[in-house]
Amino acid sequence: MSSKSSTSEETTPRQPASGAPVPTPAQAPEALATAPGSQPEGEGAEATKKAASPGNGARKPPLQAAGAPSASASTEEGHADPEAGAESEGAAGVESEGGMSFAEMFELAEKQSSDRKKKWAKDLGSEIVPGKVVYAKVVGISNDSVFVDVGAKSEGVIAKAELVDENGEIAVKEGDSIEARVRKIEAGTVHLSKVLPHQSLKNRELLRESHRTGIPVKGRVNTQNKGGFDIEISGFRAFCPASQIDVRPGKVEEYVGHTFLFKVVEYKDGGRNIVVSRRVLLAEENRRKADEAMKSIEVDKTVRGKVTGLKDYGAFIDLGGIEGLVHLSEIGHAHIVKPGDALKVGDEVEAKVLKIEEGKGTQRKISLSIKALQADPWSAAESTIREGQKVTGKVQRIQAFGAFVELMPGVDGLIHISNMTSGQRIRDPRDVVKEGDEVEATVISTDWGKRRIGLSLVKSKQELANELGSGQVLEGVVDRIESFGIFVKLPTGARGLVPAAETGTQRGADLKKEFAPGTKVKVLVVDSDTKSGKIRLSIRAAAEAEERAEYAGYITNDRAKGSGLGTLGDLFGSALSAKVKRS
Repeated sequence: MSSKSSTSEETTPRQPASGAPVPTPAQAPEALATAPGSQPEGEGAEATKKAASPGNGARKPPLQAAGAPSASASTEEGHADPEAGAESEGAAGVESEGGMSFAEMFELAEKQSSDRKKKWAKDLGSEIVPGKVVYAKVVGISNDSVFVDVGAKSEGVIAKAELVDENGEIAVKEGDSIEARVRKIEAGTVHLSKVLPHQSLKNRELLRESHRTGIPVKGRVNTQNKGGFDIEISGFRAFCPASQIDVRPGKVEEYVGHTFLFKVVEYKDGGRNIVVSRRVLLAEENRRKADEAMKSIEVDKTVRGKVTGLKDYGAFIDLGGIEGLVHLSEIGHAHIVKPGDALKVGDEVEAKVLKIEEGKGTQRKISLSIKALQADPWSAAESTIREGQKVTGKVQRIQAFGAFVELMPGVDGLIHISNMTSGQRIRDPRDVVKEGDEVEATVISTDWGKRRIGLSLVKSKQELANELGSGQVLEGVVDRIESFGIFVKLPTGARGLVPAAETGTQRGADLKKEFAPGTKVKVLVVDSDTKSGKIRLSIRAAAEAEERAEYAGYITNDRAKGSGLGTLGDLFGSALSAKVKRS
């Protein structure tokens, strides 16, 4: 219904039971003059009617408080009008003679106003009350107002300024349905205002329906708070626990200021208590993708994915909805302390599927290896590293038994604690080397099948063998005993073999009974091969050499004394020398 028709209804006076019209406050002065019983019959009544007659030029007495000067009692020049005063006095006299008093007139006016308000309320219905949010349809737009149909007999009006966009353009047109908040009801007209997002019935219903059906809603992460994040959804404030912001929560800056889809997991108190989760949606999506991805993932197959997370024990790779783990030891052949040394989040990598295991529920554990797709560095090492070769590398880790040195990415050699110093016994390898030290060592052994390289900080066998001269007598220590001979460690750090025949024992004797490890023995260097580093020693020859040395010393001393047995001694000495040469 238009505002015009509303005004027409509003100004129609209510009829009393007697059939006479009831005066409104604006009509009160005329009612005073014309109300039945307000004037006594006779001359006074006739005089009053005559005075009130327009033909006589009389003014209608206005309604005023007792004792207040009449507005009509003044002339246009501002002077007192005796006639007006007389009329006023006559009116007062009429009221005092038993007509409707001013108090009664006001009471009647208030009753009429109350009746009108009740009629408006009936016409508008119980839903149209101040503070209520209602749906309305735009029916007209003027220069400064927008008129809407609120579903009652009266129209509603909203200030046009409330419905313009940031460019100053009106955001609605005739026929549009909008939400508005009832601001007040005045003279049968419903005054409304623009609804804020958190007041919107539509937005509230959207969240309620989302909670009921599980349909995701968009929300913006505003700030981080204790235990989680503040999320804004269509003007409503929601809470997302920190554990529910992601499948594997990352840094705060990855979320604050960004918009994501959320699932409403709790809706209480008419929207004042809302809890949402993003992780639930991600997990559901990942399960769907995982089922699809698993159709193409098999053991020993090469897969491609993106690094999504790094932990101390390895890297997580997204394979398209399902994640696999590359253990730290499978990232590469090179020695890696932490995954971040070789990878970073977002890297695209290829890996080999090592195994697939069943996890919790429907989850699967997929073990991957990046190293398995790389060239084997031990193959290169076998073709380039030889025993006796000098190599350099970095000490990567130290154990109680020695230090591991990285010779090339993925290839380590071991310096045993016994090969760190020459002749000097040490208790802790850290007394000689530290992690990170660059060292030069000699390759003393290789076992390519077991992927082992023995290193030594002391001189190589070849170098040690080259330092020794044939016929040199040295004191060594029995290091190892075999049936074919005994190994003796020399003061220079070199090791040589004393064959069983050169031990000075009887043929077939048990060498383990004749010698004990750690026993000091004198040996003579029979031969030293500088190419192989092998050293041949003799205990027997050393003893004979000592005898010759002692005899030579005796002869020298005897000659110095001038002994007469010189000729016989010379003969004996010559014979002994010849015997040694033959042996």
